[in-house]
Amino acid sequence: MDVVKIGIIGLMGAILATALKNDKSYGFMISIATGLVLLFLIVPVFSDIFDNITDLGEGIGINSRYVIVMLKALGIAYISMFSSQICRDFSQNSIADKIELGGKVLILLNAMTIINELIEEMLGFIM
Repeated sequence: MDVVKIGIIGLMGAILATALKNDKSYGFMISIATGLVLLFLIVPVFSDIFDNITDLGEGIGINSRYVIVMLKALGIAYISMFSSQICRDFSQNSIADKIELGGKVLILLNAMTIINELIEEMLGFIM
């Protein structure tokens, strides 16, 4: 049922934004408001997903640090994607590209602890 609610809200927002396209300020505000409403509907589901991934990681013996890094990377990816899409809605493609680049850099920075551990392990095998 949630997907029906999300679909209806999205369609209503798109129709209203299109209908008020000539009055740009209202069209943009409706577009942003619809996006935020949809985001707030989706965010509570993430806690269930995170709990399931954490339980799965513990069940198969993956270090919880790795699971946390993965979840942080996923959160960074979603936030940067959502933000860049809003910028694209405003025809600000250059800013959207910078947001995506920033998200990628933050994901890499977040993963550096795991990358460093992997390099140390490989060096330990070699030496």
